[in-house]
Amino acid sequence: MKFYIVSIASIFLALAIGIYIGFSLNSKDFLIEQKEGIVEGLEKQFADLRSENDNLKNEMEGLEKENQLYKDFSKAVYPEVIKNKLNGIKIAIIETTDDYVYSGLGQDLKMAGGNVVSITTIKDDFDDEEFLKKIYENHNIAKKEGKSYVQQAMEDLTNYIITSEKSPIIDYLNEDNIIGTVGEYNEPVDYIIVAGGANTEDPNRVNLIDKEIIEFAKKNNIPVIGIEKENVNYSYISYYKDLRITTVDNADTIMGKTALILAMEGRPGNYGVKSTSEELIPNVNYPITNE
Repeated sequence: MKFYIVSIASIFLALAIGIYIGFSLNSKDFLIEQKEGIVEGLEKQFADLRSENDNLKNEMEGLEKENQLYKDFSKAVYPEVIKNKLNGIKIAIIETTDDYVYSGLGQDLKMAGGNVVSITTIKDDFDDEEFLKKIYENHNIAKKEGKSYVQQAMEDLTNYIITSEKSPIIDYLNEDNIIGTVGEYNEPVDYIIVAGGANTEDPNRVNLIDKEIIEFAKKNNIPVIGIEKENVNYSYISYYKDLRITTVDNADTIMGKTALILAMEGRPGNYGVKSTSEELIPNVNYPITNE
């Protein structure tokens, strides 16, 4: 019995070992086949991706060439598009922060027949209420009831820019380097360009400075337009729209400059490429109006 039991156990053990070895060999072959299939699939995918990437690269190069052609075309026709659009208009540019410079815009306005008589830059310290209060009080300059010293100074400065009527505060603002002035301030202007946009968010400054300029200009029936560069850290356009003035949000580009000049000719609206714009440029088929 012991012999039979040992023999039977040996048989079953041999069968088990055989099955195990056979399964292992088959599994190994199966895994090798699967691995080879995966590798082949990945190689095909890589080849497809490489081909797609080459196609996209060629397409991008074509688009870049086409885009450059459009840029060259725009530069070529731009002078003719804006020619004589602003004949005889005296323009003042007011940069409401010194974060971005717009002085180069004067050449384009000149090409359109306009005359930039002054460029005024409002420095960062302008909204220092206590500092301005000392200037007014030390020089016995009156402030209107209900206005802050920042608002009063902005009104005095805007009145000087628009009418050439000089307030004593102007010299002190210049001396303390609170404002920067370029050009002539000895004759009235026909149009105000408020150039905004800032590096940091400061709604209070917009309300004290930009709003004061816009409301004073409107009160004196001087058309005003709000502009900024395409890439600014903090946009002013939504504030300008709330004050119901024409805006251009990409005034440092050919498209933006074209929109600015066509708008100043008498086509109010909100132009540019940002979400706050309503059209890219004014429609020249629309009749010219007065804002």
